[in-house]
Amino acid sequence: MATSHGVVVCGEALIDLVPVSARSPGDGPIYRAVCGGSPFNVAIGLGRLGQPTWFLGRLSRDGNGRLLAQRLAQSGVSLDCVVSGAAPTTLACVFPPQPGRADVDYAFYVAGTSGAEFLAEDFPLVPPAGASVLHFGSFAALMPGSGGLIRDFARQSRLLVSYDPNIRPSLTPDLAQMRADAAACMAIADLVKLSDADAAWLYPGMPHDQMARSILQRGVRLVALTCGADGAILWTDRHRVAVPAPPVAVVDTVGAGDSFMATLLWALGNADALTQDGLGETAEAALFEIASLACRSASMVCGRQGADPPFVAELVRPISLSSSY
Repeated sequence: MATSHGVVVCGEALIDLVPVSARSPGDGPIYRAVCGGSPFNVAIGLGRLGQPTWFLGRLSRDGNGRLLAQRLAQSGVSLDCVVSGAAPTTLACVFPPQPGRADVDYAFYVAGTSGAEFLAEDFPLVPPAGASVLHFGSFAALMPGSGGLIRDFARQSRLLVSYDPNIRPSLTPDLAQMRADAAACMAIADLVKLSDADAAWLYPGMPHDQMARSILQRGVRLVALTCGADGAILWTDRHRVAVPAPPVAVVDTVGAGDSFMATLLWALGNADALTQDGLGETAEAALFEIASLACRSASMVCGRQGADPPFVAELVRPISLSSSY
């Protein structure tokens, strides 16, 4: 019987301003406010899958902060580790991909906002009772000040550590420092998940298998790489497992990688593999099934508007998908 693994998810929450339409030709776009932030999305995904989950981060007392808190609670995520502050909610403008590219572009408004305001006293002295995993990542873990605090908490937590760099170059323009900070995060992680875009920023020109070996040599037990329409690859010291992406008519790719991350953690927990030994010793066939389920979850998000991860009842029942992403 699978052991319950409570997950603390640490990082930023923000509002994505997503262009919807224009009133008439020549007008600027109309923006829709969508709850987001990579760690926030991972917490939502875990909560919807029934995983005991705590969000550790700062939320503003403004209307957007209240909206973020409400979405967490409605998805079954505990707010016990949330810190409220007066700083306004972080914003991100989302722009459609440029011709010939699959990735969306972002413009972030971070300075002086809740997403950039981590303080030492925000972190609990001990993790919540029932928590066995800490997931962190994205720009909060790479920003001056907050990044060091998050890494210190991860080192001291004695929890299994999961890390997703989710690189946003516009927020960390010093590439050498970004790579050094990401390496410091990986050095304390047991599980590392990257996108192919992250890999290109952190390991330019390096073949993926060589990159994975380099990360595993840091002491990481499991490396996962998402490759969009090409699916995902998982590596351990013992196995390399590649899985295809389910076909889907793409509506919006925002949050797909976060849904993959949440489902990967959930599925590993269900397989009793969410321990240091379990990550490294899981059988090849089990890794294939786990990664396939995570890709399935990501594909469902691609078929929806906004970062809208599936509930467990949706994920485990057959779904009809077409085309590819």
